[in-house]
Amino acid sequence: MLISQIFAQTTIDTLSVTIYPEFSYPGVAIEYKFDKFGSDEIGFPVSSDIDSVLYTVSGDGLEFEQILKTNENSLQAINQDGNHTIYLFLDRFIKDPGPRRFSYDFGSNQIIKTFILGVQIPFASEDFTVNAEGFSLERVRDQNGLTFFQGIINDFSESSSTEINLSYYNPHGNTSIEYAANISTQDSVVQPPPTASDRFVRYPFITWEPMIAFLLLSIILVVIYEFQRIRDE
Repeated sequence: MLISQIFAQTTIDTLSVTIYPEFSYPGVAIEYKFDKFGSDEIGFPVSSDIDSVLYTVSGDGLEFEQILKTNENSLQAINQDGNHTIYLFLDRFIKDPGPRRFSYDFGSNQIIKTFILGVQIPFASEDFTVNAEGFSLERVRDQNGLTFFQGIINDFSESSSTEINLSYYNPHGNTSIEYAANISTQDSVVQPPPTASDRFVRYPFITWEPMIAFLLLSIILVVIYEFQRIRDE
């Protein structure tokens, strides 16, 4: 079980945490999105299993994208004004059909004015369930047609925490990207669920340009993982 905390800033205006099980990476990826302006420091402790992360910053003509190393299980936000997005790559699943389970603990050392949580539903998954303490989750679709469970908490206090648990059955063993590619070659169409209420925020969800970088990094990490495994053997 992983614990994630944000520290060294009195208040965060809006933070979104979006979980992507088996989207392009054969495991679980978590996306953090927040705006940073000024000299306040923001940092994230990360699991010792995470070696590198994909970090992007955009805004005012700035486009920054880099794979960063973590330092002593900690990741510091880059001191640059703009929209910050961080991708963490966590549990890696066996690439076979079967049940999937994942748990994630989130806590904060300061107030978060608006905390947005999203969990993407993998394509063709069965019996998908998710719960998060303190959140009322509702099924929604984003602008790219991806389906999520989403909830929002206001004034998430520094002493609060939430445990996120999800489980589902993957009948094909593929990532969502692989499954969609297979379906397209068969001239079939995956029918999306109905669109939910428009009152939910669309801001935190991934867009297609970061998806490409997200997919490329996934491939790189898989190659590194396999090389390390072979060397250890």
